[in-house]
Amino acid sequence: MSEMREKLMHFFNIGEDAENYVLLGDGISSLTEEFNPENETKHYIHQSSGTANVKSYAPSMSVEKEYIKDEDLQKWIDKKVRLLPTGAAARSSYVRVNILEEPISDGVWPAVKRACTYQFDSIGGEGGAELVNSMTISGVGDGIQGTFNVATRTFTATETV
Repeated sequence: MSEMREKLMHFFNIGEDAENYVLLGDGISSLTEEFNPENETKHYIHQSSGTANVKSYAPSMSVEKEYIKDEDLQKWIDKKVRLLPTGAAARSSYVRVNILEEPISDGVWPAVKRACTYQFDSIGGEGGAELVNSMTISGVGDGIQGTFNVATRTFTATETV
């Protein structure tokens, strides 16, 4: 039997001076983290079929969210949409947590933190429908392995040897 979607959680950092991770959840009915692999295929002279190689990944998420006025994420979006930040001002981070994995301790699971850029794609919607925000979150560089405490919303990087 397959597992339910709520077991894979994404937390987005809306903090200015310190990390403040909010769950991407309320108002979002669908969210898929696309890995966008870049592949290279070569066809050597002695082969009848080509050889593939995965060169890199460029993770991204399209987030379409109903406007929920008093929610922390919505307040952050409202502020940022007024400014439409670019460059370094449009950077943050997100954490992916799969609670189907073996927990490290009570409420703490293995996680991946990724620096990201964010962009606002649109706000609006059809007449008679909910007001909707649309933004894209795109990964920057390699992910950082670690753990995430879901209750305190704290990421701790795993020490590498």
